[in-house]
Amino acid sequence: MVWPLLFGCFLVLVVALRYLWPRRERCPQCHAVRADADHPLCPECGWIFDAPDDDDEDYRAEESPWDPR
Repeated sequence: MVWPLLFGCFLVLVVALRYLWPRRERCPQCHAVRADADHPLCPECGWIFDAPDDDDEDYRAEESPWDPR
């Protein structure tokens, strides 16, 4: 009766460690660790990381029928 309880606690521990452990950002293409957060290119494959800034408005059309503005 104790083994299922221990097995359940083990599974909870493994899942908690998997998702709560802080991980470094990796390249989505080659899975290399991103060494410098300020550098926009992956040193292994040349993947361009998307920088979170205000330039995203440039890609939106001015007059779009699907724009909820």
